[in-house]
Amino acid sequence: MQTQCEVVVDVLTAMKVFVKVAEANSYAHASETLEMGVPRISRVITDLEDHLGTRLLQRTTRKMSPTEAGRIYLERCRQILGEVEETYSMLSTNAVSTSGRLRIVAPSLFAMRKLGPILSAYQHEYPNVIVDLALVDRAVDLIEEEFDLGILATRHVTAQTLVSRHLTSTDYYICSSPDYIARNGAPAHPAELTNHPYLSFRTALATDEIIFNAPDGTEVRATPKPTLYANNIGMVRECVLAGLGIATLAAYLVEDDIRTGKLTRLLPQYSLPDREFRIVYSNRKFLPLKVKAFVDMAVAHFREPVKASLP
Repeated sequence: MQTQCEVVVDVLTAMKVFVKVAEANSYAHASETLEMGVPRISRVITDLEDHLGTRLLQRTTRKMSPTEAGRIYLERCRQILGEVEETYSMLSTNAVSTSGRLRIVAPSLFAMRKLGPILSAYQHEYPNVIVDLALVDRAVDLIEEEFDLGILATRHVTAQTLVSRHLTSTDYYICSSPDYIARNGAPAHPAELTNHPYLSFRTALATDEIIFNAPDGTEVRATPKPTLYANNIGMVRECVLAGLGIATLAAYLVEDDIRTGKLTRLLPQYSLPDREFRIVYSNRKFLPLKVKAFVDMAVAHFREPVKASLP
């Protein structure tokens, strides 16, 4: 006869199997994640449905999907398993908390320019943690995509399941190459940007309108005409360096280019709104030490020096 403890463990195991099957919509795909044979997964699901007295999955020859009862049970399983995971995190030793995999997502160029020193210090301090870093330039759902933490270019994080902390801010400059200016001249006012080819970084939330702060404190709006769109800001920079036109680029990306004369900052008397970068992670009460350690290191690293700005 099973003990009460064994029954609880079996139910938790069945919940984990059900969640993976429901998310994958397939026994075969869940089998790869769980490292469990398909026949055993099928038996676990059947036994779970018998135990609950209801069908959880609607099966067809091509795929399966949760029934109405299955969707309700799926949500509760996620909550319960999350609480169990938090409990394990709370009770685990530092050695356990600082091992395994740490999944991080960050904007590509920001990560390449800014995260190297932090990653080096972190892996020196926590050598048993494998850092899995994804560089993306799109909106990310940290929970849905199972990231431990993310660095986002945003001032506000509205999701109640997430906590965010300020890392740093960066200025933005209108830039072109000296060669381009020699051939085409430089705009003296934001309105003149429409007379020049504009190279645009394409994102889901981007617009072609640029809002400047004039020297007298008023807003000046300009809508340049893009002649090139790219979904990678590094590519936009390369095109500006090659003399294709004018672009708006982050200070951290072009400060060295401006300092060495490879690029020229245009319209310096008209400032652009800066952009804030925040580090975002789950609001779980018992945060794994490997996550908390990285967050604390990143915040401390960016605390000094404050953002640099060119004249």
